[in-house]
Amino acid sequence: MQNDPIIQAFQKILKPTQILIEKPIMSPYLKGFRVGKGDAIAVVIPHTLLELWNILVCCVTHDVVMILQAANTGVTGGSTPDADDYDRNVVVVSTKKLKGLHLLEQVNQVLAFPGTSLTELENALKPYGREPHSVIGSSCIGASVIGGVCNNSGGSLIHRGPAYTEKALFAQIDENGALILVNHLGIELGSTPEEIFQNLEQKNYQIEQNDLWDGRIWAENYAENLRDIHTPTPTRYNGNPTYLYEAAGCSGKLAVFAVRLPTFEQATDSVTFLIGSHDELALIQLRQYLLKHLSVLPSQAEYIHQHAFQLTQRYAKHMYKAIDIWGAEKIPELFNLKFKIDRFFQKAPFFPKNMADRFIQLFNRMTPSWIEPRILNFHQQYPHLLMLKIDAQQRHELQQLLTHFSSEKPIQFFQCTAKEEKNIFLIRFAVGGCIIYYCESHEIDPNQRLVSFDVAFCRTDQQWLIQLPEHLQNQVLMESCCGHFFCFVSHQDYLLKDGVDIKQFKNEVLTYLESRGAKYPAEHNVGHLYSASADYQAHLKQLDPTNSFNPGIGKTSKYKYWNPIGKI
Repeated sequence: MQNDPIIQAFQKILKPTQILIEKPIMSPYLKGFRVGKGDAIAVVIPHTLLELWNILVCCVTHDVVMILQAANTGVTGGSTPDADDYDRNVVVVSTKKLKGLHLLEQVNQVLAFPGTSLTELENALKPYGREPHSVIGSSCIGASVIGGVCNNSGGSLIHRGPAYTEKALFAQIDENGALILVNHLGIELGSTPEEIFQNLEQKNYQIEQNDLWDGRIWAENYAENLRDIHTPTPTRYNGNPTYLYEAAGCSGKLAVFAVRLPTFEQATDSVTFLIGSHDELALIQLRQYLLKHLSVLPSQAEYIHQHAFQLTQRYAKHMYKAIDIWGAEKIPELFNLKFKIDRFFQKAPFFPKNMADRFIQLFNRMTPSWIEPRILNFHQQYPHLLMLKIDAQQRHELQQLLTHFSSEKPIQFFQCTAKEEKNIFLIRFAVGGCIIYYCESHEIDPNQRLVSFDVAFCRTDQQWLIQLPEHLQNQVLMESCCGHFFCFVSHQDYLLKDGVDIKQFKNEVLTYLESRGAKYPAEHNVGHLYSASADYQAHLKQLDPTNSFNPGIGKTSKYKYWNPIGKI
């Protein structure tokens, strides 16, 4: 491999430690957080934006596939190679070292580099009483700001909608195979890549009163869109043309160097109500009732099913406790430590390969739940839990509406204390990994048995859960459901029994979802799990005519020029 021409080209612009070619060292970059894994001839780790540009130049010159990866926290495998059936060699470009964060316009805006995480952005804004677009979900494990934009990540914050901006600096390959650099940040940075990157990294620029590039930097009016409870369409989904623009929703078909985004005033005081019910229809009716009558919508409306709560308590307790003790910013370090422990035991022939996971689950079995009593009681009593977080000044209004609704419909609720509020949202943070942690501790390959559905239901749908027919339900070993309830976005995971045909199971469920008018994926993007719609495919082909960035995304062609049958 050392003699491969592209490796030799990399050696001229990077240090040896920035070029990984040994399989064990490359492995964390070639396997997704939840699903997805494949092969690559190298992983390269640039330390500057100019190094990233020069790497892209090398890759285009040597005609290889480029997969850009930041934190590798995606849940649909979209930032890793997919198997080994590409028609060209694959290079993974890790942007995790490319950290940079500029506060603009009196901290009303930010400019973020590829390696900047949501947690880092959140911490940088706290002293100014501001916060970023997203503050929940995979941000707990280091998700990047730019990754969220490229995936149109939805998040839970009702007033902000999907991650979106029209102001970005990115590299693109045109139809002639030429690599071009496009500056749509609205900031004058120079004319050559060297000038642009040097001025950007050194913050050698000024923000003009009239931007050079006039574009939106967030999905405005999303909250008002939610109030439409009568139109029989989903409120948001990946591939929605409303939220596709260059870097926004590009699914890795562009190499994005920087994005410009808004910040938001941090709520000075908020309260959370926990609602329980035996009747999912009652919660659906509550959603419609509150969307109609609340003068100001909640900032978050998060759902957890009893199954998901129980699995999180059993298999993901270490995650919500770790965040509670050390904060979300320490989670990437803990994942890295776990990787090193795994590598040690993989070299030892007499120990199981998942030794670290076994210790983690032993800890989970031997320790208390660390769940507040009232929350635990509601979990045990009700299969459906809904958390509503609202500004403190709307507390009395929401309480009155809940009281009136509960007099006619079967729901119960209480206002959380500050400790209970933190507790329930930490549990919600950890839900997404509960089945993964079970798989890791039982040496189950999630690529073979885990099926995840990220679904946007129609706003008029009178059903929330996915109701499987008996023959499909009998194929399920365990399941987990959570979601962004006011957005009507559901995350449903199924761990199938050994021997089940995973493709047939998935196709049958997708046919059922389509019969309900649902769109998928809702916010995790297509990755390698979902087929991109015809409109979305056309958009991706327009961004990347040669199909050199992240080919195969959305189950499209992996071949050059999108050829459906391989090399021409």
